[in-house]
Amino acid sequence: MIQVADLKKSYRAKMEILKGVQFTLEPNNIYCLLGRNGAGKTTLMKILSGILAYDSGTIIVKDNKKLNELVHYVSEKPNFLDFLSGFDNLDFIQKIYHLNMSKDELERFCEEQGIQSFIHELVINYSHGMKHQLALAVAFLIKPKVLLLDEPLVSLDPINIAETYKKLVSYARRGNIVLLSTHMIPIAHKLADEILLLKNGKIHQVANQYSESELEHYVLNQI
Repeated sequence: MIQVADLKKSYRAKMEILKGVQFTLEPNNIYCLLGRNGAGKTTLMKILSGILAYDSGTIIVKDNKKLNELVHYVSEKPNFLDFLSGFDNLDFIQKIYHLNMSKDELERFCEEQGIQSFIHELVINYSHGMKHQLALAVAFLIKPKVLLLDEPLVSLDPINIAETYKKLVSYARRGNIVLLSTHMIPIAHKLADEILLLKNGKIHQVANQYSESELEHYVLNQI
């Protein structure tokens, strides 16, 4: 469990983005972070991932574990070693994490992830959607307890979106936390156990017990 309390973040000392954010993240759940452009969604994700420092407040992890050891953050624009293949990027990462996978095991993993059709091409030739698929594969390869995804589905085709839905739900239900930001209310409705609505530097946390039209009405009236 992660408890965030009174979290504040300002830029240039005058522009306060987060104004005392509070919310709780529990294992086995998927959370969708919604808010207008510029509301601070990416700022919050980067703070949780340890990329950005925050000004004040607390982030408490159950059993006093270190958050940066539990979290993996997938940005909206994932970066890889462009002049290596996707497979060689994955092999490099599994070696960094001491996963000790053989080439055959890694090939089977790529097949399970549905990326075998392009995994041996150079990443520099990948489309944005292919990079996102590779970034998600990296996350499932290293198995973080807390998976943060910044607009992970925006460039995927409908078939890959449906497959990613299944993977994320399965991943969360195995005792992990998934937090993803999105602008798309239908995605939040389909995936989220709870909604984190970021407005005016504050978080409104609600259970996803709405129909899609009710959720749309709630979000549009809040933001």
